[in-house]
Amino acid sequence: RFSLAMGGTGVGSQGDGDRRIGVWGMVVVGFFWVHGGIYGNEALIKAAPPLYVFVLLGVVPFVYSLPIALIVAELSTAWPEDGGYVVWVQAACGKLIGAHHGFWVWVIYLADASIYPVLVAEYLDKVVPLSPFQKGLTAMLVIALVTAINMNGVDVMVRFSTLLTVVSLAPTVVFMIAGVPDLKPEVIFHTEGPVDWSLLVSWTLWLYCGFFSLGTLAGDLHSPRRTFLCALALLLPAVVALDTLPLLVALSIDPDQRNYAAGYY
Repeated sequence: RFSLAMGGTGVGSQGDGDRRIGVWGMVVVGFFWVHGGIYGNEALIKAAPPLYVFVLLGVVPFVYSLPIALIVAELSTAWPEDGGYVVWVQAACGKLIGAHHGFWVWVIYLADASIYPVLVAEYLDKVVPLSPFQKGLTAMLVIALVTAINMNGVDVMVRFSTLLTVVSLAPTVVFMIAGVPDLKPEVIFHTEGPVDWSLLVSWTLWLYCGFFSLGTLAGDLHSPRRTFLCALALLLPAVVALDTLPLLVALSIDPDQRNYAAGYY
């Protein structure tokens, strides 16, 4: 009804047989759009005592992310077009507001995406010391690589995302398994120390805000309704687990918040 009322066909930009992203492809691509790994989460440990951190990490996904994910799943099913929320806003509010929305989305992603190449360079610097020029060059190479992958189409992006999922999750899994003997669940309940509410809340919301971007895949999904619901059922608990369990292991091994900086664990 939504797509017909807005003047669409309700069948998306491609025939369903031409759509190439299934549940697994949605999960691996969505993993990086929604989460991407534990890298940089040391900031949470410095923001507040553990109890505050774990409460927010456990509550925010269900009061913030889950409703957004369900809205995106419903709209993507009713209006399965490439572009997701940019298309929905234009269809609902007209071309002028749609153009403004599209522009500001581009600005937001330009600012947000610039973080990750720099973060890669900072992590590499922990292993191999780099000069400022080498860090900048590393960041530019990361941008060039990701751009080339995206320009080669959805199939290449899904394959590369699968590879990155394995590569990025392997150290996390090893870290958690190795830390099991030192696990101290009682560290969760520590409340001593200052709370930086602005950092804590903003970082937690940032960790879980990526679900709305999944709608931009709608035009390439095979059976959008089934694919979305199955992928979300896998993604949400996986993201919550990856945000909390490595943090618990790290704090069990070293509870001193002062030691935590990007790349510490």
